[in-house]
Amino acid sequence: MLKFENLHIGFKNGKNKRLLLKTSDIQFQQGNFAALIGPNGSGKTTFFNTILGLHSPLSGEMILNGKNLNDLSKKEKVKKFGFVPSKILGVNHLTTYDLIATGRAPHTNFLNRLSDNDKEIIQSIIEQLGLEELAHKNTLNLSDGERQIAMIGKALAQETDVVILDEPTAFLDYKNRRKVLSILQNITENQRKIVLLSSHDLSLCFEFCNRIIAIDNKVKKLKSYPKPFDSEEIIKEIF
Repeated sequence: MLKFENLHIGFKNGKNKRLLLKTSDIQFQQGNFAALIGPNGSGKTTFFNTILGLHSPLSGEMILNGKNLNDLSKKEKVKKFGFVPSKILGVNHLTTYDLIATGRAPHTNFLNRLSDNDKEIIQSIIEQLGLEELAHKNTLNLSDGERQIAMIGKALAQETDVVILDEPTAFLDYKNRRKVLSILQNITENQRKIVLLSSHDLSLCFEFCNRIIAIDNKVKKLKSYPKPFDSEEIIKEIF
């Protein structure tokens, strides 16, 4: 379970603080597939960066399975959170298999040598995501949608409790946006992970996600909406 207790997120400059958003008590259970929505500049990326430990909260606590995230080292957090950015460019000589294999780094030795177990996990993820024909293809030659799915595979290879995705469908066509959301929905349901994504693709979020968390800029507060959603009311309230 991931929960936030009286969390205040924003920026600090000396004694001056600028609050972006606050939460009261919000909890995410295993199997929650939640979309973070809100106007541009409302703090979605800062919120995710705070969870990932890249940005310090102004106050409050973030707790994952009974452990305060502020007490975890960077190495420990990598084992708890998988992260998928909005876009990744291909890398010369890096295949789809190699990209997914980098997700095993937190579990390998200092030489990053893959064990038989690591290879089995990677192969299982490739099959789960339907990437068999792309496994040995250079990532430079993948489409944006194919690279995004491969990046999801990398996050899965980390075997984390939580997967966070920052605008994962931003550069994809409609068909691939639906494909990515469907894959994430299946992962959440079948592997009982907590999956959090930010998106402006509201209609698809309402369709595929089972939770909406929204930043209300008027009161600088993070609000939570369980399914079934009153999409018109949420849009009216937040935007």
